[in-house]
Amino acid sequence: MTSIAESGRRAGPEPAFRGLARRNPAWGRALLLVALLGLMALQTPLPWGWLWLAVPAAAAVALLLSWRFGSVAIALVGLGALGLLLAGVGQGLWAWWIPAAALTGIWMGVREEGGGPGAGQRAWMLVPLLLVAAALPWLPRYGDLVAAVERELAAGDAQALELLRHWGANRDWLAGMEKAVTENATLRRARLPLLIPTGLFLWGGLLVAAGRALASRLAEALHWPRLSRPSLRDWRLPDAAVWTLIVGLALLLTPWSSWRPTGWTLLLGAGLGYCAQGIAVAGGLFLARGVPGPVTVLTMLFLLLTLNVYFVLGAAMLGLSDVWLDYRRLEAAADEDANPGDR
Repeated sequence: MTSIAESGRRAGPEPAFRGLARRNPAWGRALLLVALLGLMALQTPLPWGWLWLAVPAAAAVALLLSWRFGSVAIALVGLGALGLLLAGVGQGLWAWWIPAAALTGIWMGVREEGGGPGAGQRAWMLVPLLLVAAALPWLPRYGDLVAAVERELAAGDAQALELLRHWGANRDWLAGMEKAVTENATLRRARLPLLIPTGLFLWGGLLVAAGRALASRLAEALHWPRLSRPSLRDWRLPDAAVWTLIVGLALLLTPWSSWRPTGWTLLLGAGLGYCAQGIAVAGGLFLARGVPGPVTVLTMLFLLLTLNVYFVLGAAMLGLSDVWLDYRRLEAAADEDANPGDR
């Protein structure tokens, strides 16, 4: 016989979100992802902290609406993105990333109609983010953003030195650390205006990827068809991306210093894309030869931790050479799919 306490526990009210997650696990995964993004937002100074939630939401909503409801939804989302862009002009640099994410979502939604973008087309979704990043140094409030980031980093340096003093560090060693921190701060102030746009571009790409993951879980929860699930080992930049590298290098070589932040953004953005392509090439070749996936991942992490910048440069060179050598035969496979009668 069931005890009164046990029956009371079973009959008690269940929290709404827990019951929803129990009936449809996809809702639970979506809520978990939103909760994780919310935690990251709490750790980031406002208003930039809002982007942890706003950018994935804009990308996910734009993707789902343009995918499921076609041209009308695309027009509405596009007008909304334009309105957000115009509103963001007076709000600060942080607001520009939301309409860029919405435009990225539209592109992803349109490409889902044909079963998802091809291997050489996925990187186009990052173009709006790269354009915003490249334009940042030309916007009026960019100097304020650089100064705010420098203040945060300088405060971190001061806290670290104060902690060392509190622990009673050796005076000579502490003096050496203070000198190193001062020299590093001088070097950082010179490079920070060049590197902030690239850092924001990478952050925006991460948030858009979170938005796509959120859209995938929402589609599953709504019992819609599944979104395509591209594999990292198929990552490939479009052939035209090499011009981004060339233009960035050309801007760095011009005598006008005002163009250098934009040049660095284009050069580093394309370079990191080719680095990811090189890692995908190496991973694909390992898997093709029967190397287990976990071993491949651990090998890449080990090389990254031991070789650091040399690993990044080597992977970028491998990815760039893949444009012409097509190690994984992805371009040939795409041609066969486009012309099945030629097989």
